[in-house]
Amino acid sequence: MKITPVQAYKTNPQAFISQHKAQQSNVMPQHPINSQKPALTLVDTNYNQLLINKKTTNFTGINKTSLQLVKQIPLEDRLASMFEVFRRGDLIMTGKNLQEAKKAISNSIDMITHVIKRAYFIEDDNISGTLGFVKNFADDIEVINPNKFDIDILSNGKKETLKSEDIAYVLPNDILQFGETLLPIKDKPKTNLSAFRKNFARAFDFTQEVTPEIEKINKKNISSLGVEVRKKANPVTFKDVGGQDKLIDELKKSIIYPMKYPKGFENIDVNHGFILYGPPGTGKTHIARALANEANANFFGLNGLELESKWVGESESNWRNLFESAKENQPSIIFIDEFDAVARSRENSSNEYGNKVVDQILTLMSDIDNEGSEVYVIAATNNFKSLDSAITRSGRFGKHLEVGLPNLDGLKKIFDIHAKNKPLDPKVNKDEIAKRLFDLKASGADVKYIVNEAHSLGYQRAGIFEKMENNTLKDSDIDNFTILPEDIDKAIKAFSDSKQANTRKPIGYTK
Repeated sequence: MKITPVQAYKTNPQAFISQHKAQQSNVMPQHPINSQKPALTLVDTNYNQLLINKKTTNFTGINKTSLQLVKQIPLEDRLASMFEVFRRGDLIMTGKNLQEAKKAISNSIDMITHVIKRAYFIEDDNISGTLGFVKNFADDIEVINPNKFDIDILSNGKKETLKSEDIAYVLPNDILQFGETLLPIKDKPKTNLSAFRKNFARAFDFTQEVTPEIEKINKKNISSLGVEVRKKANPVTFKDVGGQDKLIDELKKSIIYPMKYPKGFENIDVNHGFILYGPPGTGKTHIARALANEANANFFGLNGLELESKWVGESESNWRNLFESAKENQPSIIFIDEFDAVARSRENSSNEYGNKVVDQILTLMSDIDNEGSEVYVIAATNNFKSLDSAITRSGRFGKHLEVGLPNLDGLKKIFDIHAKNKPLDPKVNKDEIAKRLFDLKASGADVKYIVNEAHSLGYQRAGIFEKMENNTLKDSDIDNFTILPEDIDKAIKAFSDSKQANTRKPIGYTK
């Protein structure tokens, strides 16, 4: 009975590989996996560059017989082998031929949120359509469905649908099902295929082509940073922050007073790094902006997620540029939201990008401390435990300040802040509203939403929106309008219902 190559691989993969290695030793020239040099750059739409190389040179050095042999290795094992060397900034494509895969990925390029530095194509005669794989900022593998049909993700006995031109993260033991194809996701192949990656994965290295463009855009982004708050009309101050009196007092003692009265802190080690942590919506960004205004300091506001996606690979120099800009414009406050996106723990991590960024941030913080610059760095996170231990230890980010949910008195103050310019009916009972919000564990952001929602519901009740639609609205309609208790009741109920409902997408989805 004749045994097919697929059967031979599945029965004894190591023997199959050894036999193939012996066969190819006389016909296959040795060359690195990244030997193919493209004619044109592959970049995501954030950089307004060409999406896909239109004229990719055919691979040389790959013996046709050898390619046919390695194609007998199941696709899931070839993919798993590539996943072992998969990095942020890579793109893995698989399909029947490269031209179809390029076209499909080009039409779905907006799903890739980072610059593509290396691309690999795995050819498979049996796959239906095209698949793309990238890594997100958390080092998870995401699958792109660029096809005109849906794909099912089978995970732990559950089936989720990955829509056409959508993206989802996948985990080992998940199975992708599309057409007649069942493709298991594995973290490693059945046997070591590292010596044969260059045979089954066509490689394209764009690093040299994209690096100058990334550097140019990063410099432009850095140069656009500057005074954000101090020159703003009616800037937010501490009086606009409710329910955080203890935190405000600590920020005054730690930052504002050392700035205003430097002589009083000559013999005191002043902290220059702070971490604000707590649940979403508690006002961490709001507090940082108020602090910059109270201190009359320049404010550099950035988001860790944006930094990670835009500056991946080149961010060390850009972090240096950022801190230099802050020093040139001191006194200044750098505020980094979503800090866990760039300072995630390095333990058991293969994320080389994240490790370099953490090291760079720590070095820059040490420089600020040693120089005594009037630069303060405030990092905010909703996930304190995910931060690297070198970041959270005493020293560079020596103060950890919790921004918790407001208490009852804080909710009263927050409600007054957001309702001060609203036309509230005298019948509105603020104390009762604050008690209901406290019972719902509402945050400052929740209070703002409820007040604005009540205003909108009041417009709907009073027919204001209808008059706007019919162009019959008069100034007197607005002048005579008030927000009634029933409007606030409906807004609170809507908030409560939305809080109880499970609005999250099924596991696997990233959008």
